Amino acid sequence: MKHRGSFSWRIGFEALAWIYWEIDSMITKDDIKGLFSFIPTPAKPGSERWDATDTVDLDELSRLTEELIQSGVDGFATMGTTAESATMTEKEWEQACACVVETVRGRVPVFVGTTTLGTYDTVKRTRFVKDLGATGAMIGLPMWQPATLGGAVQLFADMSEALPDYPLMTYWNEGIFRFPFPPPFWQQIVERAPTVIAAKLFGFFMIDELLQMTGNKIRFIPHCQMAHKHRLLNPEENIAFWSTEAAMGPEPVLALRDALDAGDMDKAKAITRDIDYIMETFIPKEGHGEFAKYNIQLEKIRMNEAGYCNAGPIRPPYHVVPEHIAEGGRECGRRWKALRPKYAK
Repeated sequence: MKHRGSFSWRIGFEALAWIYWEIDSMITKDDIKGLFSFIPTPAKPGSERWDATDTVDLDELSRLTEELIQSGVDGFATMGTTAESATMTEKEWEQACACVVETVRGRVPVFVGTTTLGTYDTVKRTRFVKDLGATGAMIGLPMWQPATLGGAVQLFADMSEALPDYPLMTYWNEGIFRFPFPPPFWQQIVERAPTVIAAKLFGFFMIDELLQMTGNKIRFIPHCQMAHKHRLLNPEENIAFWSTEAAMGPEPVLALRDALDAGDMDKAKAITRDIDYIMETFIPKEGHGEFAKYNIQLEKIRMNEAGYCNAGPIRPPYHVVPEHIAEGGRECGRRWKALRPKYAK
C-alpha cells in the first residue's frame, strides 16, 4: 500500500461506511475493554537529522497496525509520547493519523492524540481526527507551563463544549505533563467534561476511590503490568489495559488479556511476573524521573531491538541518549523477543 498524503487516501466502501456510522454513533466507556495497543510512528532512515523531511514510514505504520489487528488487539491509541507526536511536523502528524485510521477501518476503537501547547490547536486537531473517522481523541495538557487544577479542568470542559458528541480519553501522565491529576480533577471532570469516557493511567492508583468519585462513568486503563492487580480490585470495571509492548510482539499481552477475561488469576499473575522481569532494565536505575527524560528513546530502542516492527530512528531533539540508558532499552527488547514464543498460540 502506497500512501500519498492525508487528503488523497483511497477509502473503500467499508471505511466510508464506518465514517458515516461514526458521525451518529458515539461509543461509551462500556465499549472500552481488552488490550489497547499504543503504537509508535515508524521513521524513515535519516530521520534523526535536523534537516530530515517527510519522515513517516507510512507503509511500515500501516503494516504494523494491520498486523496487530490480525493478532487480536482490542483497540489502539496513537500520537502520544511513544508515537512522537511532539516532534513531527503538522503535515507528518496528519499523514500518520490518516494512515492509522484508514488501516483500522473501524474494526476496533482507535483514539488519536491531539495534545498541543494550547486549546485552539487542540480543538483544531481534534476536529481533524474526528473528520478522519477516529473513534475518539486522547488529550493531555499543554506543557509550556505546569497546569493549575482550574486550567486543567477547563481544557477538558472546553473540549466537551467544542465537540459535544466526540469521546475523549484523558492522557494521565504526571511525568510528561507535570500535573498530578488529583481527585478534585476527576470530580470536576465528570461534571464539566461529560465526553471524557476513558483515562490512560501509569502506575498503581486508588482505583476504587477513582471509580466511586466518577460514578463509574470513566474507564480507567492501567498499564499491562498493573492489569492483574486492578482486575482483582474490581473485576467488573477494570476490564481494559494498555501496552506499548504489543509493538514488540503482542503474544504476552494477548495471553494476559485472555487469562484475565477467563478469570484465570493465577495465570495472569504468572504472565505479569514475566513482564515484570522484562521491564527490569527498561526503567533506569535512577528511577522514573530519569525515565521521563528518555521515554521516547527507550520505547523506540526496545522496539527496534525486539524486531516485530521497524520503528526507525528517533526524531530530534530526543535522539540523544546515554549508552547505559540505551542498553537498558535494548536488553528489554531482547528479553521480550525471547518471551514471545512462550505465549505464541
